[in-house]
Amino acid sequence: MKWWYILFLGLLLLMTMTMTGCGAAPQPATADPSELMIELSTTPDPPVAGAVTLTVTIKDAAQQAVDGADVTLLASHASMATMLIQQKAASTGNGQHRATFDFSRDSQGDWRVTVEVRNVQPQTIRKNFVISIP
Repeated sequence: MKWWYILFLGLLLLMTMTMTGCGAAPQPATADPSELMIELSTTPDPPVAGAVTLTVTIKDAAQQAVDGADVTLLASHASMATMLIQQKAASTGNGQHRATFDFSRDSQGDWRVTVEVRNVQPQTIRKNFVISIP
């Protein structure tokens, strides 16, 4: 079972290293206007050590909310590959999904957050963001 965990972490690290366009501000999932727009916001904003609610908003090319998606959030500390948190986000309607993460006082720094969206297109859509915990 340990090799499976190491393989997963290696793939996650490779995926986050190859993705670009990270940032805390809302960003489109792709430049193609026919694709979905995926935005990430935090409460509180800016995020702080402790409980932080991550809100994912999904819209189509016409800026209409997209409901019915399965959304999973993966957060990994930029300098500590073994610090990995995964959580399924709960749908709150209007294209929004929320999950609360506990970023402890000893987990300060940059966190790579990968948003995985399933069941709205044939393929899984992934979008990477970076949030900083002071």
